[in-house]
Amino acid sequence: MNRYQGSFISDFRWHEVFRGVKLILAVIASTVMCGTTVAASKRPATGVWNYYHFNGAGFEAGPSLDGRAFIALRERVHPVVLLARTRDIEPIALQEDAGVIAGICYIKSSVGKLGGGNSGYAPSVHAAILVSSGGKPFVTAQTDDNGYFAIVLPEGKYSIGSGPFATEATVERGITSLVTLKAGKRMVD
Repeated sequence: MNRYQGSFISDFRWHEVFRGVKLILAVIASTVMCGTTVAASKRPATGVWNYYHFNGAGFEAGPSLDGRAFIALRERVHPVVLLARTRDIEPIALQEDAGVIAGICYIKSSVGKLGGGNSGYAPSVHAAILVSSGGKPFVTAQTDDNGYFAIVLPEGKYSIGSGPFATEATVERGITSLVTLKAGKRMVD
C-alpha cells in the first residue's frame, strides 16, 4: 500500500466521522429547541392575567362557564377571585421573596341512583385552612364566600389542610401554585 492510498482511506474515514458528528449535533440542537418551546408554552405569559376555574375535580384553564367563581393569576402578583371576566384587575405585587398557594376547598357531592350518578361539588365557605411546614403549624387562613383561598408564603414545601384531606404544595418565588382541598364527601340518594 503506498502513501497516497493510506492517506485517502484515512481522509475518507475522517469525512464519515465528521458527517456523523454534524448529524448528532443537529439532532441534539433540534431536541433542545423543541424542549425549550414545550417548556415555554406551558408557562403562562408574564404580565398577562390567566384564568382558571374549578370543574369539580381540578383546575382547568379559562373562566367558569357556569357562573361560578374563578381565579385570575399572574406572575409576581397576588391572585384574584372573580365572578366575571374583567379588564380592570388591579395588580397587587407580591413581596420579593414570596409566592402563593391558592385554591379551593370543597365538599364533593354525588347523586345516587335516582339522580343518574351525576357528581358535583359545593364550596366549603369560610373554612379554616391550616398550613404546616416541617410537620409544625405555620399559619391558618380562611376560605372566602366561594370556597377559594390565597396564602402568601415564603419559598418552601408546605402541607395544606389536615388529616386525610391534606395536600402537599411547593411555593416558588413570584409564582402561584393552585391546589384543590377536598373537605369531605356528601352522598345524596
